[in-house]
Amino acid sequence: MNILDYLAWRGDLDFARCPLNEVDALILCQLSYMKLDSLVPSSFSGRQGKGMTLSQAAAAFENSPDYEERSNMGAFINQLSARLLHEAASSRRFGKLEVSAFINKIDEANDEQFSAITFSFGKKWNFIAYRGTDDTLVGWKEDFNLAYMDSVPAQIDALSYFSEAAKALKGNFYLGGHSKGGNLALFSASKAEPKVQKRILAIYDNDGPGFREDFFESSGYKFISGKLKTFVPRLSIVGMLFSNAGNYETVENELKDMVMQHDPFSWQVGPLSFVKCEALGNESRFVGRTLNEWFRTLSTEEKKLFVESVFSILEGSKAKTNFELTKNWFDSLIGMKKSLDGLPKSSRDAMWKNIQALVKIVADDFAKQLIPDLSRRQD
Repeated sequence: MNILDYLAWRGDLDFARCPLNEVDALILCQLSYMKLDSLVPSSFSGRQGKGMTLSQAAAAFENSPDYEERSNMGAFINQLSARLLHEAASSRRFGKLEVSAFINKIDEANDEQFSAITFSFGKKWNFIAYRGTDDTLVGWKEDFNLAYMDSVPAQIDALSYFSEAAKALKGNFYLGGHSKGGNLALFSASKAEPKVQKRILAIYDNDGPGFREDFFESSGYKFISGKLKTFVPRLSIVGMLFSNAGNYETVENELKDMVMQHDPFSWQVGPLSFVKCEALGNESRFVGRTLNEWFRTLSTEEKKLFVESVFSILEGSKAKTNFELTKNWFDSLIGMKKSLDGLPKSSRDAMWKNIQALVKIVADDFAKQLIPDLSRRQD
């Protein structure tokens, strides 16, 4: 059963009868990917209980003249998201939630992609859902920047967004996100003022990338760590990147493909929670371990140079989104080849050196696993 099945099964129960759970949180996080620009108020509701409902927002979305464009979520966001919006908005559980403060910011000059929306259940609680990486190339570049920057622009805006919400809205808060959105939720919760942190009920990090190791030593993180709920699919890649708190729960998945397990629609759910499995898959442990070991071998300057080199090549395609990159793949390849040839030799050499280092780490790690396996078979 997936999140659409959950809506059909539990959608008639309002939050007064059945409190918000981890499956509800994932649904709200997935709804943050919807293109609601100009349809939902961009400011926080001044009078909770009197603003736009999710049902009204869905109607505005479905009746918008550019519905087809809004429904195209890009290459990596499940196209069922539009159906999820419709089903959630039609349900007793989600339909009357108030929606406000939708923001969608793309700043190519500063390598930033940030989006968030707030769902309010009267004056009792508010759920801030931070969008994960969307279809834009600048969004993917910001993800890579997490590897070497103390903080990226989206994290700073996420904290500012939460701070403004705490001033404008009554009640307590849930924070959540999928993919990079989970990282933003945890960052903003950890960096918020102590009086604001006390209003946090829970933080939902759904397969979000981690942080530098010193992040988990901060007093702000320690203050809210007991409220953190982290979930990853059995074959997680994104959630294993960088350092994490290590207290994640593993969710069963209907797909076998490692990359596609990141998609929330493939996560298996029950009536009140995810369907859990005992441990992370060996493939996921292998990928996470080797990638993180590779990151640790690179200096900050090497990481920065690698990211800048890779994305200067992608930018040579003239594409702004992954969809454009794949739609015109032949022209994109030609543009990227020209961009690669135009890189300074020092940048090209450094890039290939880093790639070779990654290949060596993968090969060495694989060999370490293979030898014990062969020994056990001989015994």
